[in-house]
Amino acid sequence: MPIDLWIQDEVSLSAAMDAVALENLIQVGENVLALMGYPNAHLTVIIETDANVQSLNAQYRGIDRPTDVLSFAAEPLPENIGDESDANYLGDILIAYDYTLNQAQAQEHSPQDEFALMVVHGILHLLGYDHDTPESQQEMWQQQQALLDELGINIVVPDFVHGEDDEP
Repeated sequence: MPIDLWIQDEVSLSAAMDAVALENLIQVGENVLALMGYPNAHLTVIIETDANVQSLNAQYRGIDRPTDVLSFAAEPLPENIGDESDANYLGDILIAYDYTLNQAQAQEHSPQDEFALMVVHGILHLLGYDHDTPESQQEMWQQQQALLDELGINIVVPDFVHGEDDEP
């Protein structure tokens, strides 16, 4: 299985996004990898607490507050991601459980769609996409929206002002 899903023990699951709904994220991730041309790539999705994500956000990005998703790409990325070897591990995606549930409500998305968006967004980061400039953000958002549309996830991701939410 190309995607492992871990749910941290400290995460208190709710009816809105229980373990069964979270397991559906595996299919979302597998579909994204196939659509991007990497059906044999491997990665891990970790459902985390907001506090743990905040700590990692502070440690690795210098931003001491929680965020929805963090991606930690394998260094270096595998050269032959498309082959069938075991050496095609892309990295880890960490999703802040409560933060993402709250974000879904604020954006008027279903929790399932919001968590799927986090998987799509995280995979794009693992594949080298970023939103650190207006140009790279536009490229990433276009690819992200194309994948969401292809997956039948009917949400439009709002643009953000570059740097506004990511400044320490």
